[in-house]
Amino acid sequence: MKMFSDMLLVCNGKAGQGALEVLLKDAVPPLLDICTNLTIHKTNEKGDAERFCREKGSQYELVVIMGGDGTVHEAINGLSCLENRPLVGILPGGTCNDFARSLHIPMNIGQAVRLITEQTLEKEIDIVKAGERYFSNFWGTGLVSQTSDNIDVGSKSVLGKLSYYISAFQSIQESPILNVKVTTEDNVIEEEVVMLLVANGRSIGSNPLPTCIDMEDGLMDIYIVKKGGFPLLKEFLVIKSTGNISEEYDDILHIQAHKAHIELGQNEKLDMDGELYEGTEQSLHVLNKHLRFLVGREA
Repeated sequence: MKMFSDMLLVCNGKAGQGALEVLLKDAVPPLLDICTNLTIHKTNEKGDAERFCREKGSQYELVVIMGGDGTVHEAINGLSCLENRPLVGILPGGTCNDFARSLHIPMNIGQAVRLITEQTLEKEIDIVKAGERYFSNFWGTGLVSQTSDNIDVGSKSVLGKLSYYISAFQSIQESPILNVKVTTEDNVIEEEVVMLLVANGRSIGSNPLPTCIDMEDGLMDIYIVKKGGFPLLKEFLVIKSTGNISEEYDDILHIQAHKAHIELGQNEKLDMDGELYEGTEQSLHVLNKHLRFLVGREA
């Protein structure tokens, strides 16, 4: 068992739908067994996890993030800009926990804690820089950003993952056509699309993405869903659970790139790991094997 002199546990104050105390009760004693000093930082407001990780993250050997995708996204933005980046562990405590799923981290808190304390497998994972921000899982516009924007906070807390499916159905019925231009090292593609998805992770809304995605290859996977791919997209995002896209569909284009510049015909809603904003263009750049994570083993 590897010991750490200094460990940071960043936890979402609203993690586990108000059950933070229960999560901490299960997590803290085993973590104390593998470290000399444990600092617990409870977030109080949006941006708190990112700010604390950016200011203090380099002082710790291991940073454990307890919370959902929003807390993970904030912490990764705080850690990714550091010169001396610590080892990172994740204890899932949100609704979908998509990035944790991508790393094969168990959704059960006890099993996730054991993964950290046993430290059986570390991997250096790609992080994508988007302007001055970072994402670990995905960036998208069109249907993917509309789905996030449509989710009602109240229904999310009550219905959990079901709210994502309900929102996806609503967004599909209303999805407009976007004019996009994607420029990479090897391709220039201009299309009318219902969705543009740039994936680094393997799950969105608890739905698995194509299994070909490699989180250590220095490449982002770009899926361009044309208007004709609309029926397949509905099946893929809402009904299917396999995560596989058949090559027979010409209306979903898949390319890989180390760098990409995306231009939109007009100001659109953009979604970066659940962080919503608006814009007309975005430059993306893969930082190969940028952060080390404690991960689970693939089934």
